[in-house]
Amino acid sequence: MEHNQELFSYDLKCVRLLRESEITFAGLIDHMGKLVAGGFKHGISPSEDEAERRKMYLDIVLCASLRKDFDYSLGSVMYSASRGEKAVMINFLLGKRILLVTAEPDVDMDKTAQKIIRIIHTYC
Repeated sequence: MEHNQELFSYDLKCVRLLRESEITFAGLIDHMGKLVAGGFKHGISPSEDEAERRKMYLDIVLCASLRKDFDYSLGSVMYSASRGEKAVMINFLLGKRILLVTAEPDVDMDKTAQKIIRIIHTYC
């Protein structure tokens, strides 16, 4: 029951994030690369199929786990971000899960990340 309640809470946080005009996707990914909460903003269709998205999610999980190996020297990573031609991708390690957010390509990544942090820590 507690597990379902936690996922419901994250689903609500993803819904709240998707209200932000620049955010196109907000989802929680488990340690196996499975999307367990959230999704795409209404009216936005993913450009890749489900198998490709799952592969991308697994890659994000792997990269996040590798970054943790350097927490002793760099400190804990608050978030990681990358800018592509079509979108910005920002991810946050939340325990054994990752919150993945994509946004319009012209956003200020640091301001958007700080906004996301405020929302996930204050909403619900």
